[in-house]
Amino acid sequence: MYYRRIVLIIVFFVFILNETGVGQVSQGGRPKTTSVLKSASIHVVKMPAVNNEQLEKQSVKDFNTSPQLKSFNFATTFDVSFTTQNSGEWSVADDGTQVWKLKIYSKGAKSINLIFDKFFLPDGARLFLFNEKESYYLGAFTSFNNKSSGKFAVSPVLGDELTVQYEIPAGYPKTESFEIKSVNHDFVGILKSDDRRPRDKLAGSCNIDVNCEIGSKWKDIKDAVCRLIVNGREICTGTLINNTSQDEKPYIISAAHCYDYWNYAETTIYAFNYESPYCAPLDGDPSNSISGAKMKARFDSLDFALAELSLVPPPEYRPYYAGWDRSGDLPDSSVTIHHPQGDIKKISFDYDAPQIDNFSTGSFTYTTNGFFKIVRWDGGVTEGGSSGGSLFNSKKKIIGTLTGGSATCFNPEKDYFERFDMSWDYKSDTTKQLKHWLDPLNTGAEVLDGERFYVDQDYCAAITHLNDDDVHKNVLIDDDGQFAGYWGGTNNIGITEFMEHFSGTGNEELQGVSFGVGKLVKQFASNSKITLKIYKGNSFPETEIHTKIIYISDLVEDAMNYIGFTSPVEADADFWVGFELSNMAEQDTFVVYQSLREPDLENYFFYKKDGVWLDFNEASNGMYSMVNVFELVACNVGTISDSSDSYLLEDPLEITIYPNPANDIFTLEAGQDISVDKVSVFNLLGKMVNVQYLNVQQRKVQIDLSGNVPGIYFVKYNNGKNFVTKKVSYVPW
Repeated sequence: MYYRRIVLIIVFFVFILNETGVGQVSQGGRPKTTSVLKSASIHVVKMPAVNNEQLEKQSVKDFNTSPQLKSFNFATTFDVSFTTQNSGEWSVADDGTQVWKLKIYSKGAKSINLIFDKFFLPDGARLFLFNEKESYYLGAFTSFNNKSSGKFAVSPVLGDELTVQYEIPAGYPKTESFEIKSVNHDFVGILKSDDRRPRDKLAGSCNIDVNCEIGSKWKDIKDAVCRLIVNGREICTGTLINNTSQDEKPYIISAAHCYDYWNYAETTIYAFNYESPYCAPLDGDPSNSISGAKMKARFDSLDFALAELSLVPPPEYRPYYAGWDRSGDLPDSSVTIHHPQGDIKKISFDYDAPQIDNFSTGSFTYTTNGFFKIVRWDGGVTEGGSSGGSLFNSKKKIIGTLTGGSATCFNPEKDYFERFDMSWDYKSDTTKQLKHWLDPLNTGAEVLDGERFYVDQDYCAAITHLNDDDVHKNVLIDDDGQFAGYWGGTNNIGITEFMEHFSGTGNEELQGVSFGVGKLVKQFASNSKITLKIYKGNSFPETEIHTKIIYISDLVEDAMNYIGFTSPVEADADFWVGFELSNMAEQDTFVVYQSLREPDLENYFFYKKDGVWLDFNEASNGMYSMVNVFELVACNVGTISDSSDSYLLEDPLEITIYPNPANDIFTLEAGQDISVDKVSVFNLLGKMVNVQYLNVQQRKVQIDLSGNVPGIYFVKYNNGKNFVTKKVSYVPW
């Protein structure tokens, strides 16, 4: 246990050193600069010209073959062989560091990513990838990123040019430490940029964000799901899965067709927590990623693949190891969580039993009766990029992985998932079965529960005050009918600091925060910065306990941006997290999204104007409340007690319901003493329905919907001042 703890501490510090929060594990920092006199011109290599529109048309054509596989091809590959010996230029930085640079240009690329081979950096060396024009940086990568395979895949860099900069201390020999083997030209646009994705390659509008209230029952399971960028050109979905040793082996289960070759696992990037913080199509941050894995088992005819990550996901990734069920029993309903079109995480529901069926692509026939067929999705669908996403039964156990199908938002029918029970030991070869890897103790278990192994200090969670009713936007300041800037950022009325109020137990260790950046205007070569700040205090921010300078050029507009704190911060029961506009150039703009709320809802937004802290609700004379689009990552958060004298709510006028969706019975909790004569339940037609009230407590009551038809219902509660209404989905499993 002591050894494990030391390893986790080492891994943790490598992660928190990432300055920008972009890309997989890196140590942050900036590339060194070289003076004009000490450096030669940067060598530029140009990739062959390609036509993005033609490439995308071909990709769509390939995908539209019926029934289609559901991976998502976004890039074309150029095979190359660039090393520090045959390409680029060496120069010397002002401090004597030896610097090698190579610029790669691929005209029209939306982003570029590289695959390295023979990757073995010496201690003290640093590698960066960046696009100065787009102010987009990855790195530093160091000897920590060395792997026994010698392979190393990096996340995409925005734009059609990319500079590779390799730095070694003075006196080091200029030996080859890597070879760039492939350059991948993104013809779709999978990164957030000013024009979003130019051809609208986002998940269809029928898809459901995983953090909507309807998905709250699956909050553990969603943390097992990750997005795969396979060999720099294809997107799929995978799931972190438990084994009977319960030893935190980081196995990822996905689809075989996502990995064209066995060794593609080594050049795949696995991104966790790429999701919106709440029920809204707000682009997430893919920085919780791990580069590389080793394939353990793969079988084409049942279309499954099992790979072991090169690194155990650290605590702040909040990993959950999903359970499984190999009994082969047909569930009465099912769910899948996935990344359609490579977009943020979505959840889909089928309230009926799947069917056992065959699947073929026309050119390839899979194992007879090797698939579960979803006849019709009742909420959400799957799309390209969803391949490999797990199918879960009502007990939250994996029973299959997505291969393909014809379901779309327009016709949500016929998707096919590999049967986990058949993949278990259909083949005796251990490289073509799951049993050898997922039951290493040979227990014979048919069902295994999921597990979140990090506990106590290492138990981490993402915390936000946003809910389904919030709508994020750039909230304008109106000063006597004149536009005066934004409540969430740049303004001309004297607001300098913007804080979100959090409450906890006082034992939390704060790891980082994601800002939902709503507007970002930066002039070329701008060095504008904001200062991230954390305060302690009771009614208002009082004592500053942590600061960190952030270049706005490191942030991305219309997306969540994760910023790791320099070191874990110990919080009080009341604390504030936010930023100060203290280093901004006059011509630049920085704004975070906010949600303007009705005055009876709790206000979380506090700001400093002309040196004085103000509560937004009080400053607006009680007309409005506000919440910032922030998501805080904290460890040592503990768990919420389910005892009768422990309550989730403090606001006497508010109510909450859980679980949602509900299986017959759900709990209504109020912020005040409750009586059932103040509670009523209505269907979509506005008709009151019959329910049973069970286990009535001081501020809680259980409501039984059994006997009603599945669907959406509204719970109305009279709090003595007005009526509060909550929506609940009734899904009898």
